[in-house]
Amino acid sequence: MENIRDWCISRQLWWGHQIPAYYHKKTGEMIVAKENPDPENYVQDSDVLDTWFSSGLWPFSTMGFPNTDSDDFKKFYPTTTLVTGFDIIFFWVARMITMGLEFTGRAPFSTVYIHGLIRDEKGQKMSKSKGNTIDPVKIIDKYGCDALRFTMTSLCTYGGQDIKMSEERFEYGRNFANKIWNASRFVLMNLEGVDGKDIDFENLTIADKWILDKLNTTAKEVNENIKEYRIGETAHILYDFFWNSYCDWYVEIAKIQLQDSSLKLNTQRVLRYVLDMSLRLLHPIMPHITERVWQLLPHSDKEKAPAIIVADYPVYNGTLAFPKEAQEMNLVFETITSLRNVRQSFNISTSLKIDIEIRADKTEKPVFEAIESYIQRLAKVENISYADKTSSAPKKSASAVVSASTIVIPLENLIDFNEEIKRQQKKLEKLTNEKKSLQARIDNPKFVANAPKELIEQTNDRINEIKLQESTIEELIESLK
Repeated sequence: MENIRDWCISRQLWWGHQIPAYYHKKTGEMIVAKENPDPENYVQDSDVLDTWFSSGLWPFSTMGFPNTDSDDFKKFYPTTTLVTGFDIIFFWVARMITMGLEFTGRAPFSTVYIHGLIRDEKGQKMSKSKGNTIDPVKIIDKYGCDALRFTMTSLCTYGGQDIKMSEERFEYGRNFANKIWNASRFVLMNLEGVDGKDIDFENLTIADKWILDKLNTTAKEVNENIKEYRIGETAHILYDFFWNSYCDWYVEIAKIQLQDSSLKLNTQRVLRYVLDMSLRLLHPIMPHITERVWQLLPHSDKEKAPAIIVADYPVYNGTLAFPKEAQEMNLVFETITSLRNVRQSFNISTSLKIDIEIRADKTEKPVFEAIESYIQRLAKVENISYADKTSSAPKKSASAVVSASTIVIPLENLIDFNEEIKRQQKKLEKLTNEKKSLQARIDNPKFVANAPKELIEQTNDRINEIKLQESTIEELIESLK
């Protein structure tokens, strides 16, 4: 706090707290008191207290002040963090600090977290007179309170940049809330027969260890970001973990493991545990849906924590670290993603099962053998065979490089080769025409002289990108012939 100066505490308004200053009608003597000392001879000041003067008293006046021995005052004053917009730093924050120091001898908080302003979708400040405001109550009615909270949190940038907001953006939060609910329903429906025991760490699959390791690193990142006030980043980390890692990958893998009687019980425990911890991590942002689902989950914690808000918050736990298995699972994701890309490239129906040949590096072959069931289920693969890494690919096949290995997909009986060659040639022709058009721009001296540097760089980058795509398609056409 520097350059502190007096400010006028009065406002000429007809509403507000009338200033407790009384003036003698004849002499003009001023008396400040709770009540008029002599109504016949004294008249009260007609001005009201400045709005920010009244709200500046908030940190201590709500805690029982002037009784500094009250339980609330001793427990809650001073607090740690004030959250506010940058536009009222002088009006409110500075005055709370000044008045806190004046009346209590202590500043009311140690940290001020400054967020940006919520503006309309055109970047204009929201105003009732302009009619460009968004009513949060209507948003809650339409999308849900947790959807509003999560959307707003995810848009909170580090550094306090303003946020452009439109109603449609709340669909993001609603979709995530729906994802949480649907994933939770799946887990709850598949917990029949599960006991109250903890996870059996001696009988975890690669996928089990991967999701526990991912949960562990997520908890670490979330705690670090909360500590550093990176609130928006916290929301993005939780979204990515729950939607992509837990739902898109582990839940699908769990469906396979639940069919194996030797794996079912421990898979149920892992599903329950990761959902439990995910709900706790999400609770500060989405308190309603997380509490609702958490109450439905069977777990022993309810004896010491009847509600999620008083349950232990997840932190990094060394016993849940499985870096080796986490790395191995990347092979699963790369393989499945590559096979899905091949299907898409050749318009192979997702309902058709394919055979693959893995030309594995000797260190990766045992890993591929351990994850065969995942590949077969998630990439619709019928048969998996292995060959020497140095073998040449058979004709009429596609291949994908995964880590240090190569996966070969025979295309016989899967596609019409003549039609596929025509389709690829059309793609090649379209790319070539685009490249010619872009190259003509770059060869034009006027364009180079007048165009922004960024546009020229983007054009050159696109030309180079097309060249790579052309080379890939040309090789593909040759292999199809």
